[in-house]
Amino acid sequence: MTEVLVENETFSSAISEAVNYNNWVVDLFAPYLGESVLEVGIGHGGFSDILNTHGVKDYAGVDIDQSLVDHAQKNHPNHTYFTADVCEDTLPDRLGKKFDSVICFNVIEHIPEDDKAIKNMLRVLKPGGHLLLFAPAFPALYSDMDTLAGHYRRYTKKTFLQAVPEEKRRDIVRLEYFNPIGGLGWYVNKFKKYDSLENESINGQIKFFDKYVLPISRMMNCVTKSFFGQSIVGIIKND
Repeated sequence: MTEVLVENETFSSAISEAVNYNNWVVDLFAPYLGESVLEVGIGHGGFSDILNTHGVKDYAGVDIDQSLVDHAQKNHPNHTYFTADVCEDTLPDRLGKKFDSVICFNVIEHIPEDDKAIKNMLRVLKPGGHLLLFAPAFPALYSDMDTLAGHYRRYTKKTFLQAVPEEKRRDIVRLEYFNPIGGLGWYVNKFKKYDSLENESINGQIKFFDKYVLPISRMMNCVTKSFFGQSIVGIIKND
C-alpha cells in the first residue's frame, strides 16, 4: 500500500484517496498525454499510477521539496524523480530530455512567478507536445483553505492568459472551467474558519464528494465549463 505524506499541510490527505476525482482529472487530459510525461509538483503522488493506465510508458516527476521527492521515489522505485525549481532557467539541462507532455496539476497557484514557470515547462516539451495545466479558479472563491494551502491566487480565463507567454496564447487548444458543484462547495466553505487542511470536516467533504456527488458534477460540467467551476483547465500545444 502506498504511504501518504502530507508535507506542511499544503493539501488534505483525503485527496490522495479520492480515486474517482483523480481519475476524472486525468481522463480530461488523457488525449494529450503521449508516452513520455513529466509531472511538475508531485504532491500526494496520486497521479503516476493512474497515468500508467493511459499508455504512459516513461514517467518522471519533479518537485522543489526534497522530502516529497524522496517519499515518491521510495513508493515508486521504477520512476524517475528530480528535485528542482521549475522557475530556474536551468530546468531543461537538469532534466536532460524532453517529453510528450508536461502535467502541472494544482501547482502554479503556489508559484509567485507563474509566468516564468509556464515558460520553462514549455521549454521541456517535444515539438507537438502539450502542457497540461490545472489550477483553482475564481478569486471570489478564495478562502481559508487557499491560505492554508499556500495559494497566491485563483485564476479566471483572463488571468490565466496573462500568465502564458504572448506568443504561445494562439497555441492554447483548451481553456475551460471544471467541476461546478466543487466550486459551489468551495464557496460555502468561505464562511467557515479552518486552521488546518487536515480538519475532519474538510476530509469528510472530500470523501463524500468523491463517492456520491462527483457523478452529478461530471454530468453538469459539459454545460458549465464555459463559465464556472472549482478549477481551470488550460492545454497548450508546443508548435
